[in-house]
Amino acid sequence: MLKRIIGIFIPLLTCGVLFAQDYVMFQTSILELRDGQVSKLIEGVKKHNDKYHNGKDRPKAYLWYINSGQYSGSFSWATGPIKFSHLDDALPADHIKDWERNVSPYADEKDIIYMIRNEELTYNPENETVGENILMKRFYVTNGPGRFNAVMEAVGSITKVLEKTNANIARRVYVNRFPNDGEFDVMLVYPFKSWKSFEGGPMLGLPAGFSNDYEKVYGKGSWQKNIANVLSENTYKRTNEVMTMVK
Repeated sequence: MLKRIIGIFIPLLTCGVLFAQDYVMFQTSILELRDGQVSKLIEGVKKHNDKYHNGKDRPKAYLWYINSGQYSGSFSWATGPIKFSHLDDALPADHIKDWERNVSPYADEKDIIYMIRNEELTYNPENETVGENILMKRFYVTNGPGRFNAVMEAVGSITKVLEKTNANIARRVYVNRFPNDGEFDVMLVYPFKSWKSFEGGPMLGLPAGFSNDYEKVYGKGSWQKNIANVLSENTYKRTNEVMTMVK
């Protein structure tokens, strides 16, 4: 929050996931607890969101608890969908002071990113933008020519099978707009209703038996060749974060 108190200008550079002004983007950050003050942080964020991020005057904000992964035990705070143009306006003084009073004493904000949804590779039957329970898979792409495109091609081939089978899940594909070394490049967001959905097998997020469906479309052995091998060769780290929304 405090890193954004000054009005800034960010040019809309040409990007494969941006089409004119029609795009879905979320600004997200990690709220790392201080001294385990969970209840005070939740109360403070709720007050701040209700007053300044209620979806009326400014984009709506959400808070998730992170249950697994490198940030487990912390919270994810997100605003959106937003446009880059929202960032051109400096935040009012009362907005900043409210954050300083209700949130800053209880958590440090870190790892601010801007994640833009790739509509072509997203499978989102009900056209939703937020999930109350989500699995977020993050991929760190290895530096080098063609590696990012190889990962996105693999991700896209999964989308085609989800479409062909009319899968009863959603999988939203996001790209980090300003990637840095050592920072994730691609995020796959799987909304889910029940933790029971993770009892079925090793492919977190995807329907049970999905690799068989994939090979019916692309041929025997294609899952290993097109997905497992490509991701292994072109990414150097992957994480799985299960998040539940704090209401």
